[in-house]
Amino acid sequence: MLLKIFILAFFVIFESCAPLYLGLKNQDNFNPNLQSDKLGKEITIFEDARRTNGESGEYEWWYFDAKLDDGSVLVAYFWTLTAIKDIFFIGVNYNKPDGTEYKRIKYFKEKDILISKNQCNVKYGNNIFKGDLSNYTIKINPEDFDGFGFDLELNSKIPPYRPQDGIVSAGDDYFAWLAAVPNGEVKGKLFFNNDESYISGKGYHDHNWGNTPLQKLFDDWLWFRGTVGDYTIIGFELNTTSKRGGYSIPGIFIADDEGMVYQNYGQNGIFTSKENLIEEIYDKNNESLFSKLKILTKDNYYLEIDGYEVIENLELFEINNIPLIPSLFKLSNIDPHYTRFKSNVILELPNGEIVSGDGVLEIMDLK
Repeated sequence: MLLKIFILAFFVIFESCAPLYLGLKNQDNFNPNLQSDKLGKEITIFEDARRTNGESGEYEWWYFDAKLDDGSVLVAYFWTLTAIKDIFFIGVNYNKPDGTEYKRIKYFKEKDILISKNQCNVKYGNNIFKGDLSNYTIKINPEDFDGFGFDLELNSKIPPYRPQDGIVSAGDDYFAWLAAVPNGEVKGKLFFNNDESYISGKGYHDHNWGNTPLQKLFDDWLWFRGTVGDYTIIGFELNTTSKRGGYSIPGIFIADDEGMVYQNYGQNGIFTSKENLIEEIYDKNNESLFSKLKILTKDNYYLEIDGYEVIENLELFEINNIPLIPSLFKLSNIDPHYTRFKSNVILELPNGEIVSGDGVLEIMDLK
């Protein structure tokens, strides 16, 4: 779910530290029953439209990734942020099996932005992210990205998903997530190195928004999406800050072509463990973060997610264009990173069947 890909340093420096909390301090576990659950099971197209109102501190992004038939990984995300000034940018990543890669972040002016509140219809200049929970058009304009771009259709294979209302809240502060397309078919054109080619594969789209700096809610998270045989899998563990209860919030979603097979959320019979300490990636604090996540549920579903190859690692304060902020961050004890891994996954079903596949594991370090 996730953060794909941006934390702005001035949130840490300039935002007030409100003494809010997540649940009750004497609770041992995160309780989903205390979180919003009003929207019902049916997900409607407005939920993938703009959900923020342009108030200070709000942010929102629409994310897409694809595993192409040739083994390449393609990523794009459209971001909006209301802060000292309104900020709009698109990030793209393209990684080929032979090690060839392209990545860039481009900022846009507000006059070139259109974001609908009725459905997902996001336009940054001639770059487009538009759809209705079933079918999407996603275009990256090569003129904005050094000749790199694509013009793709993403057609969903299974219904969208959110745990309850998809909101983790702490008082009036919140972070929200909708997996609009947990798994879909991708096809279209790719432009790269002065060449135009037809591509196809499997794709994913989610939508995230909130109203408070992520590092005020979370220390870190692990999030995975991938395919295993006929199954689509999403697995995650969010870890809130000590000021917000210090909770671990795990979740799991499994679906096939006929719809959802299993889902669970919060410490409601979900148990996690982590292995494979990450070393020599984070060059400052080197927090104890791990590239293998295991999830076991009370209903005997078991996931083992193993991130084996780094395909992106970003020092988050280095990717904004706000003067002085990177220097101020370097004087602090904060060095947030976003790391994405190619990953293998094993799924064991309650009937004892074991299947394996692959996907993308992301680790967000907000400390």
